[in-house]
Amino acid sequence: MGLATITTDISGFDDLLGGGIPKGSSLLLSGPPGAGKTLMALQYTFNQARKGERVLFVSTCELLYTINKFASTMSFFDLGLIRTGVNLDFAGAREEGGFVEFWDYSLGPIVEGRDTGDIFDVIQEKVGAHRIDHLIIDSITSINMFLGDEVARRKKLLLFMGWVSRSGCTTIFTDESYMVEGAERLLTDGIVELDRRELPGRGGLGVFVKTIEVLKLRGHGHSSGRYMYRISGDGVSVIAPGSGEHPSKESARTGVEELDQLIGGMAYGSAWHFSIGAGALREPLAEAIVRETLRSGDNLIYVASPYDDLSIEAFRDHFGAEGIPKGRVAILDLYCRSAADKLKDAVISIDPAECENIPKALLAHARTKGKRCRILIDTGTLIEGLGPEKARSVYGSLFGHVRGKDIVMVTFSGDEGSSTPLSDDIEQSSTGVVDLWDYGGYVLLQIKKAPYARSFEPYVVRLQDKNITLQPL
Repeated sequence: MGLATITTDISGFDDLLGGGIPKGSSLLLSGPPGAGKTLMALQYTFNQARKGERVLFVSTCELLYTINKFASTMSFFDLGLIRTGVNLDFAGAREEGGFVEFWDYSLGPIVEGRDTGDIFDVIQEKVGAHRIDHLIIDSITSINMFLGDEVARRKKLLLFMGWVSRSGCTTIFTDESYMVEGAERLLTDGIVELDRRELPGRGGLGVFVKTIEVLKLRGHGHSSGRYMYRISGDGVSVIAPGSGEHPSKESARTGVEELDQLIGGMAYGSAWHFSIGAGALREPLAEAIVRETLRSGDNLIYVASPYDDLSIEAFRDHFGAEGIPKGRVAILDLYCRSAADKLKDAVISIDPAECENIPKALLAHARTKGKRCRILIDTGTLIEGLGPEKARSVYGSLFGHVRGKDIVMVTFSGDEGSSTPLSDDIEQSSTGVVDLWDYGGYVLLQIKKAPYARSFEPYVVRLQDKNITLQPL
């Protein structure tokens, strides 16, 4: 049985948290100034109060007047939920329903001689007396300046965090020392890191984006990897990868179940590229796509490498031992080799000198019997057989005919073709790009581009009995 969770109701954030924050746990929002930590904390505050929860928001770095002035411009702000004014202590019997109680422990009141006691003691008293469900401290960095030397600070923080874990109060801290491994990063149950990063763009022009990553969340599964987010009048919203739900029409599958779930399938009329630095996975992945193609009833066009055997035995081993699917498989041979008699109808031999005929011959097969079709091309084979420029021309012609048709074109490249102009063109023009590479004894897979991707996180690839499976990191 899983832990009870609190949904933050911040757009896209609960998906990263695996559904929400475990109830009664502590979460650290860490990041540089301007990343939106206070904004997220305020969003969470009003979202919980709106659900009938009692929230104490402790400001240690900004005057509450400033915070409220800023928050009042946001769509989630609700003055009616602030039950205790702007800087008044709670008095009288507890009111029913959710509310927000603000407490100012910023530098201004401290200099004026107010709230100079031990802040952790006062917080514990307020949480217990007011039966607080959610505690927000913005920020823990500012408190550290008033807690004496490092030893005293660590001791007080350790005692307070022990109380937090026993209180049952879900607690959020913000922290600006995100580049420093402070004690709070060790003691909190979860860490969410906000950052601002420069992404390389075309022509050498960089693009700055805001990124968010869940580094840890004890006792709860969560997403890994960095995601983009934006700040607007509605607050912080995490930008989901891809462009939404896949259209309702049927799409082609790769034959690797977890990969199909990640990319949402390959829409007909699109081109997909697999950059495979892990050589041992190229053939198994190609065979998985071949098996899935034949299982689906689609036609298949396969560009043979110079090492492929065109015998009956090799054909059946590659395309299935059940027999030759007559008229459904075509093999493009750029080396004009002799093929077994039973395969002559399936083999399309074209001299590289006549490469302009390749697209016409392949598309003629693709349209036979009105069936859908998938074209599998190893870019290394195409370059070796035709040369870089002719290969580029053939690919461009095929790509132009695939779009909008009942055809899926799948290309593969390995280390030998990873830096060629053709590979660069293919990655830029393809609808989806999937990277596989070796890392020590592991093979990792990551979606680099896909219009309907669920995630761009890296996965570990396992190959067992010719079956490929993915495991999240």
